[in-house]
Amino acid sequence: MEFDLAKINRIKKFFLRLVEVMQSNGNYTDVLLINDSSLTISKDKTDINIDNSQDFGVTMRVFDGEKFHAHASTGLNEQLLLEKAKEFSKIQLLPQTSNKNKIKLDIDTKQLNKHFVSNGSINPSQVGTQEKAEFVKHIHHQILSNQLSTPTIINLRVIYEETKEQKIFVNRFKQLSQNITSCFIGVVPFVLTKEKDIRYHYKSFFSPGYEATNISEKDVKEIIEKTLKISEAKKLSPGKYTCILSPDLSGLLAHESFGHGMESDTMFKDRAKAIEFIGKKIAPDNVSIIDNPSFPARNGTFFFDDEGALAEPTYLIKKGIVAQPITDMYSASRLTMEEQGGHNLKKVLKKGGCFKRTANARAESYDHKCYARMSNTYFDEGDTSPETMIKMVKDGLYLHYSSGGMEDPKGWHVQIQGIVAEKIRNGKLTGEFFYEIGMTGYLPTMLGNILAVGNKLIIPGTGRCGKGHKEWVRVSEGGPHLLIKEVDLA
Repeated sequence: MEFDLAKINRIKKFFLRLVEVMQSNGNYTDVLLINDSSLTISKDKTDINIDNSQDFGVTMRVFDGEKFHAHASTGLNEQLLLEKAKEFSKIQLLPQTSNKNKIKLDIDTKQLNKHFVSNGSINPSQVGTQEKAEFVKHIHHQILSNQLSTPTIINLRVIYEETKEQKIFVNRFKQLSQNITSCFIGVVPFVLTKEKDIRYHYKSFFSPGYEATNISEKDVKEIIEKTLKISEAKKLSPGKYTCILSPDLSGLLAHESFGHGMESDTMFKDRAKAIEFIGKKIAPDNVSIIDNPSFPARNGTFFFDDEGALAEPTYLIKKGIVAQPITDMYSASRLTMEEQGGHNLKKVLKKGGCFKRTANARAESYDHKCYARMSNTYFDEGDTSPETMIKMVKDGLYLHYSSGGMEDPKGWHVQIQGIVAEKIRNGKLTGEFFYEIGMTGYLPTMLGNILAVGNKLIIPGTGRCGKGHKEWVRVSEGGPHLLIKEVDLA
């Protein structure tokens, strides 16, 4: 069920009524509706599966000066919501003198009533489920029938995922709504090596419309060739290497290794080492990392966050200096208090740091809490071409992609696994591949070892990100190529 614009406007008016009821004591209040639906079609060698899901409900919140009171309910039951709003109206705002922890929320008071829509070239709603299933079967058949030699691909999983996200946010100042559509294709071939080990390759395609399915014969050929290369790949001897990171790897470094440590709710709980580096230089001048939900047509793109902050880019690192964490309303306000977690934040702010509110408050679902979360996170582009970078390397590795990584906010160490790499010798790619490599290291040291930043920005990431083991939201990551010395690989 998707609401048309007339229905959206009626809901906004009703939510504004709820806000007016709840704020009778001067409290800050807001209402958020989340209406998510998805279609997933997947096929391997034996089965094809079609699954539909929907997540639909409303969250109401009241802030008493110290904490939020929240109520979540499935669907849109106006009578129930109005009754709960009347209950919330009895919550008293704490007087300034009653509690030293009373917080002044960072709220944008500019009035705005607006509806936003993400537009792809082809609306997936205009394509039937049967046609989408036939596309999945076609790609599956195309890859398996075009294998050129042994070892053969022993299994293949092709996934089509279509999501429609509809949100309505209302507080005293904002009446916002957005419709966001996305289409994702994942291809995972499994191959048997001569040693009878099973390895896999992964390739994804993304677009805000059904045009994501425009997969060319060249794409199919590259998937097959890369899979067979992986089947022949060697194990890498542990050591320090000069490496070129592809946009996939530079994005993972920006997201997992750096971005999670810059989440403000983790900072004010003293669980992130990054707070010690706000305002400090840890990388060369040509290194900047950005989180940008307004970047067009990516998996982590949105127009406003789940607390009504309008999307705009945030520099996490600017010209080598750690600049600004990503924030939600509560943690941004907490971090501007004089002392948190044993750190004197007034001194931090004087060094050039900043704790302003950013558009990064995100909830997994209507019945989950908002946290400070990433969106599209990437290194900004530099001025060196990838071809020039390769020529700069006498003996090193080109890191193509990995299977994933883990965050380490407290230690700020790099933990990236399952890397596929290719040997570089005398300024040329050799075609010699290595498989299942792990990257480790201390993040400030690795960022300080960046020798060159590529001149072409690519954001290929198409996944979902958890906070620890839960709270999943859609994100992208990427960047230009990076040339880094003394990278620890094993």
